[in-house]
Amino acid sequence: MVDSLTRQSDAGTYGVRAPQMSDAGTYHGDPVVDYVRAPQLVQTMIEAGASKQNLPAGQIFVRGMFGGALLAYATGIAFFAAAQGVPPVIAGLLFPVGFIIINLIGFDLITGYFALVPMAVIHGRMTFGELVRTWWWVWVGCLAGSLVYDAMVWTSFTLTGETSDTTGVLSAYIIKIATAKTLKYEEFGMAGAFAALVKGMLCNWMVTMGVVLPYCARSAIGKAIATFVPIYMFFAMGYEHMVVNQFIIPTAMMFGAPISQYDFWVGNQVPVTIGNFLGGFLFTGAALGWLFYTRKPVEEPVPPLTRPGRA
Repeated sequence: MVDSLTRQSDAGTYGVRAPQMSDAGTYHGDPVVDYVRAPQLVQTMIEAGASKQNLPAGQIFVRGMFGGALLAYATGIAFFAAAQGVPPVIAGLLFPVGFIIINLIGFDLITGYFALVPMAVIHGRMTFGELVRTWWWVWVGCLAGSLVYDAMVWTSFTLTGETSDTTGVLSAYIIKIATAKTLKYEEFGMAGAFAALVKGMLCNWMVTMGVVLPYCARSAIGKAIATFVPIYMFFAMGYEHMVVNQFIIPTAMMFGAPISQYDFWVGNQVPVTIGNFLGGFLFTGAALGWLFYTRKPVEEPVPPLTRPGRA
């Protein structure tokens, strides 16, 4: 009884209702959560793909350059750790940091475009010609960014060709990996090319998940974690990513690996690119779109207000 009077007194004094015990832990209204559900994610994917058509070619190119260079940077760090004896599955923990930077800032990769841009075409948000245009410029940008970083790595670790690799380990490790990604596949002919294609599919399935999963999060830390998990999964397994290979193979060639331009383009880039497209589009873009796309309901027209007694 006393407690009840006290509550009434408090409410009268301060002009507010005193909280009741039953209010403890009760959420009023819609809860605010740090994620969005799959249907909204798919809508965001479509919008993200459609937004690329409005970018000037120069912007797509530069975004791709930064994407390719940052991916090369992250690959180099992971390889440097592995070359010093760190188990590759542990060294691979360093690689996703490059992808996190790419996602948080908004740089681009051709492999991410493989999932997003076709969805915009399917839903009538851009034409096939616009798709080809965006793919071309982001691919050229990724290649240019990778090659610039390749040249910088070679220059810094060989003193512009005046000495051998000053790290003592990095060049040998890169050559070993690059040889496995080219000459080893070619040794087995079509079977090797098909293996590269399938590894490209497995790779870009997780890469595109690392591109779209951050759309589910609203905070920077949530986006970083959503990027990290699938990107680490593909890299730790050693699958084939066309942009990563644009760092590994040309850098190995600069360090003296017996790899030709034919080995680079035909032995690796062609089958891996096809695999990256199939994995990203089929397993992420098309699959999520088919499962979770929902059309927005058509709004019913609101009848005009009428005064009482009038038709």
